[in-house]
This record gives sequence, structure tokens and C-alpha cells, in this order.
Amino acid sequence: MIARFLSVLAAVQSRLAHLESENGISRRRVRELERELDACKIEVVRERTRVMERESVIVQQREAQNRSQKARKHEKGKGKSTRFEDDGELEERYREVVEEKKGAHANLVRV
Repeated sequence: MIARFLSVLAAVQSRLAHLESENGISRRRVRELERELDACKIEVVRERTRVMERESVIVQQREAQNRSQKARKHEKGKGKSTRFEDDGELEERYREVVEEKKGAHANLVRV
């Protein structure tokens, strides 16, 4: 009976040594995976920052484009109103010239 007990005890000890070995290997692997995970988290933060910066640049470029388009439209509108203002001034000048011509013609008729 003691021999059987010693045999079972030896088997249990062998199994326990094997499980402890596996546990050590598993713990090492867990630490490796945790380090990899930490490295991945750092990389994700870096990439997220890079993407956000790129998006910010794109947004700024679009805003600048929109502002320049609005400015061009505004300038086109200004150009038209200036042209109309110039047309108004030209029309006024035209009327003055016509009046002068009528006056000159009336003076010629009187002479």
C-alpha cells in the first residue's frame, strides 16, 4: 500500500511539475502579449494623432478654398456693381454731352 501511495505521489508530483512548467511558460507569454499590446496602444495613439492632424489640415484647406471662392464671388459681384456704377456715371456724362450738343445746335440755329 505504501508503494502504491508513493507511486501515486510521484505521479502527482510529476504532473504538478509539468503544470508549473506550463504555468511559467504561460505567464511569460502573457507578459510578452501585454508588452505587444502596450506597443500597439502607443502605435494606435500615434496613428490617431497623425490622422487627426491630417484631417485638420484638410479641413483648413477646404475652409481656405471656400473663403477664396467666396472672395472671388464677392469680387465678381463687386465688379458688376462697379460696372453698373460706371454705367450710371457714363449715362450721366452722356446726358450732359447731349445737352451741350443741343445747346450748341440751338446757338448755331440762332446764328
